[in-house]
Amino acid sequence: MNFQLICMQITKAIVLRTIRYTDSRLIVSLYTEHYGMVSAMVRISRSSKGRGNGALWQLLNVLEISIAYSAEAEFQKIGESSICRTWTDLPYNPMKASVAMFLADMLYHSLRGEGENLELFCFLENSLCWFDEATEGLSYFHLFLMIRMTRFLGIMPGTDGAGQGMVYDLKNACYCPLIPEHGQYVEPKEAELIPVLLDMDYSNMHLLALSNSERRHMLDILLQYYRIHVPAFGKLQSLDVLRELFS
Repeated sequence: MNFQLICMQITKAIVLRTIRYTDSRLIVSLYTEHYGMVSAMVRISRSSKGRGNGALWQLLNVLEISIAYSAEAEFQKIGESSICRTWTDLPYNPMKASVAMFLADMLYHSLRGEGENLELFCFLENSLCWFDEATEGLSYFHLFLMIRMTRFLGIMPGTDGAGQGMVYDLKNACYCPLIPEHGQYVEPKEAELIPVLLDMDYSNMHLLALSNSERRHMLDILLQYYRIHVPAFGKLQSLDVLRELFS
């Protein structure tokens, strides 16, 4: 009789999507520190102390999991799992919870083809920790995370040639004096904000004075940029919730 030895490895993971498969099982999509995006089928229990408790798999939880990773497997085998970062405000603050729903959706669509990227994982974990503790600038956080994440995805917008009256060519990620023929561009007023957003960070983003309509427009620009540069980015189901929040 042949016995196959299953080698379990430990990795951190961020929960990005959960789909109920049966009353006792979930299909979860995780962005992991060492294996990139993975999917798994996990058991849940109704007991608050039960192994595999559903609360463990709440969106944007940062977990430590044991995994028997196989590149060929549709669903990875996950063993022991525990919360690595305990949020103190993110799930309970209505604004943060709504932003978190959008971010989980956006990250799922952005990272579906992403493999191991330690710098990206560290950036996301640190960003979520900052957001959990933040008391100001909450309405800007999703914008700054999206534009700063482009660096780790290798699609950071170019800023050479930025200046008054220049439009931004979204397809070629550069400034230009004339409207490109393909029609995917940003008007000069909004184009001037791109290097500003790239130069600021979470600690000073609250100093950026944008109206609700300007924030919504900038989000639309970033989403269009992602759709152009991230393969199969797709439509975000949570977008309407976020727009209503900041209307």
